[in-house]
Amino acid sequence: MADPPPPGATTIAPRLIELAKGGNVDAQAALGEHFFGDSEENLAAAYHWNGLAARGGHIGAQGRLATIYHEGLGVERNPKEAFRWWHSAALQDHYGAQMMIAAAYELGIVVEADLEEAAYWVSRSYFGAGDRPEALEFVGAYYESVIRKLSEEQRLRVAERLRHLAETTSR
Repeated sequence: MADPPPPGATTIAPRLIELAKGGNVDAQAALGEHFFGDSEENLAAAYHWNGLAARGGHIGAQGRLATIYHEGLGVERNPKEAFRWWHSAALQDHYGAQMMIAAAYELGIVVEADLEEAAYWVSRSYFGAGDRPEALEFVGAYYESVIRKLSEEQRLRVAERLRHLAETTSR
């Protein structure tokens, strides 16, 4: 007997479900996004599909899975798992995840407070913000609030890390 369709499947193309069940990470992520925030009854499906896609390396699914853990959406709230998945997405230049990592380091949530590390991550998020004015404005304001708390020596270390990152990536 075939597996039953996931909750809410009547509105989803059967081929997408077939691809997702077959291990297609992009299809899994699409289902995860579809069910994410859809309704209380679909939280299990959002967790399932985002979890599969996140473990498969999908950046957007990693960010959504982190939010699921952070907010306790259908699962027990788990800030450590949220941080782990945001960190994975942040390393792949996910703007929102980078901002969450910066906040975690600034406030000492899950990790030891480290303003230098917070400044590094908020600086990295600037590039992921793209040309969206509201995102750039938010990043700029957040950067200013963090950077003014650093010593000159700390600022130079952050700048050096960013320079090294720029030299070792294809940006």
